[in-house]
Amino acid sequence: MTTKIKGLLISALLPLSFASIADETTNKVTVAKPETGCGIVSIFKKPPQTKSIYRVVIDKVNDQTIPETAQFQLPVGKYKFKVIELIQDSRFTRRRGEMKNFKDFEVVVEANTKYEIGAKYIRKNRSKLKTGEYWEPVIWKKSSVTCSA
Repeated sequence: MTTKIKGLLISALLPLSFASIADETTNKVTVAKPETGCGIVSIFKKPPQTKSIYRVVIDKVNDQTIPETAQFQLPVGKYKFKVIELIQDSRFTRRRGEMKNFKDFEVVVEANTKYEIGAKYIRKNRSKLKTGEYWEPVIWKKSSVTCSA
């Protein structure tokens, strides 16, 4: 079975990471190679608190609980992270049971790239604890690294 979507042919017989690209003007078909490689996601380094960015804990990746670790590598692709903020700001008051301190965060991991993830504290929304508007997950640093799968 083959499905055509805007010039892209996806075959059920090929692995999900392969796709055939059809050129309708020449009727030639080329097979795109899957993206290979890996990237690194890290919460190891201390984020710049002077920019109101604080540490996070990564609880889940694609709805799978992961062991608590400061850095790990993932194959190239799109991932959904569940992150928990660890904001420690003197002007921020926590009230137990009144805040949403976790959020889902999507990251597209590229080959040989390292992503430092943190929590951006939004001071003007510091009273919006229940809705979680007081923070957002961010990639505060992106750098090139050598990563081998």
